[in-house]
Amino acid sequence: MTSTAGRRMSVADSRGSAVAGAQTLDRGIRILWHLAERPNGETLTEMARSLGLNRNALHRMLEALAAHNLVRRTEDKRFHLAYGLVELASAVDSDLRGLAYPIMAALADSVDATAHLMVPVSDVEVQAVLVVEPRLAAAHIAFRTGQRHPIDRGSGGIAILAGRAARHDDPAEVMTAREQGYAVSTGHVIPGVIGVSVPVETPPTMSEVSIGVSLVDPEAVDQVAPQVVKAARELSAQLFASRSRVR
Repeated sequence: MTSTAGRRMSVADSRGSAVAGAQTLDRGIRILWHLAERPNGETLTEMARSLGLNRNALHRMLEALAAHNLVRRTEDKRFHLAYGLVELASAVDSDLRGLAYPIMAALADSVDATAHLMVPVSDVEVQAVLVVEPRLAAAHIAFRTGQRHPIDRGSGGIAILAGRAARHDDPAEVMTAREQGYAVSTGHVIPGVIGVSVPVETPPTMSEVSIGVSLVDPEAVDQVAPQVVKAARELSAQLFASRSRVR
């Protein structure tokens, strides 16, 4: 998928501007988002310049983040994200991702296409919380977990909107998706790539979810869509059964 570096930083900045009386925490979060978009890391000087922060203050914040294993510094004096973030992330909707993975792996292999699980992270954006690539496909679309894009762009977000109660101002794509039971988008996120997604019915305490695949062959949509619908139903059943067992 296309890079969301600029968009992600604008989202992070808007979050920061909404936080009052927590400047240090806000700056620490900005640092983490900043490093998330820089896989090669940055030196203290580079980061201070990029973020507009005082070197000494930035160094103190980086030391605090490093103490919690959220940031690490390599021998070349560049700072990177650390594995403590993986531990934190693993606790987010772990039951959703754990139950979804085998269903998505089977779906990806059956249609030779990358499967993705999307959730809304704001009123205007969705995020991929799980991406599963097919094991034997000669070629497929690849993108990373955590990728974001506008909720009204791409089949994943359109499917989530279609799963909600109808509104008088729903876009035509949302109404069509609601009628046919699945959303289709072409080139919304990646030029030439077709997305097919289905809203997943979830328990009341769980986030909205859509499951979908990314295709390169538009003629495959009619064959693939029923399999995505089936996967969505299987995941929904698993989620409700899991919550029932917890009770």
